[in-house]
Amino acid sequence: MSRKQPLKPVYWIHGEDRAKVDTAVQRLVARVEGEGGMPPDRFDAGEVPAPEVRAACEALSFGGTRLVLVRRADQWKAADVEPLVEYLNDPVPTSCLALVADGPPTPRMLKAVEAAGQVLAYGPPPDKRGNEKVRAAWFREFVQGEVKKRGSSISGQLADEVVRRAGRAGTDSGHLANEAAKLALAAGDGPVQKEHVDALVVVDPEARAYLLGDLIVAGDSRAAQDLLADLAGGSDTTDPVVIQRMLARHFRGIAVAQGPGAGQADVERIAGLKGYPAQKAVEHARSIPPGAGEWCVARLADLELDLRVSALGDLGRSRGDGERMVLELGVRDLIGACRGR
Repeated sequence: MSRKQPLKPVYWIHGEDRAKVDTAVQRLVARVEGEGGMPPDRFDAGEVPAPEVRAACEALSFGGTRLVLVRRADQWKAADVEPLVEYLNDPVPTSCLALVADGPPTPRMLKAVEAAGQVLAYGPPPDKRGNEKVRAAWFREFVQGEVKKRGSSISGQLADEVVRRAGRAGTDSGHLANEAAKLALAAGDGPVQKEHVDALVVVDPEARAYLLGDLIVAGDSRAAQDLLADLAGGSDTTDPVVIQRMLARHFRGIAVAQGPGAGQADVERIAGLKGYPAQKAVEHARSIPPGAGEWCVARLADLELDLRVSALGDLGRSRGDGERMVLELGVRDLIGACRGR
């Protein structure tokens, strides 16, 4: 939005890089007010219908440009935005409509915004099949860029490790920016080292569960049991039933992927896994014996029951000792199934 160009009647501002989205909104507000416009009329699409927003856009302005700012614009469904699509066929010259969202507009809304104004997207491409490598590269470069801003550097391999450790939060640019700031501060003038990442970036339990899934499928019993001990009994303890649930979710995806002619789209639709988790389930399904996925799902269902009501859970000095033993036995059986035993 260059100051040399007149304001457009509408902007759709979206993306997962929330810091840049917020910066774009702030600049737009500052520009309108700096050019003698009115303070923005603020709306939330989850609370206000589109006709009310249209009415605000069509209201007379007595103080320069009227900025109508709508947050969570992607809360509206396709039919909801029809009043705004119609409005953009002949927008009021003294109004500027800014629609802020996490995701892109609906197809008709996109066409209307592109015809009358501009779409501003910040962040990686949407999280959908076929974009995994591009998204991974974007998050890697984002971490590297945030570290560089603070006077340090980080290799691509370590940046990938930061994203992996963050788990679901690894797709939140704000969280990654905070992690990058910590690492840059620790590294000082030198590059970020692996020991900085190990010491400062806490591994998300779900991310560690996927690593555990990798080890189970690979049949690496020793490494799996070591990681399991760290998950269930280390300094950052994860409840055994949480580990069971995360593994069950992953192996449900594997079971779906082992079905006749099944692919990633089926895993996403049936198992509810999206993006990287679905891709990982498909990869694992191809590397274990046919039917092993379903067997593991059944074993994990039994494991949940054992964790909740089995007398084994009471063994040891505390219930935690018994639960860890139950979990270890379950993982042992999963590894055996993946080895074809």
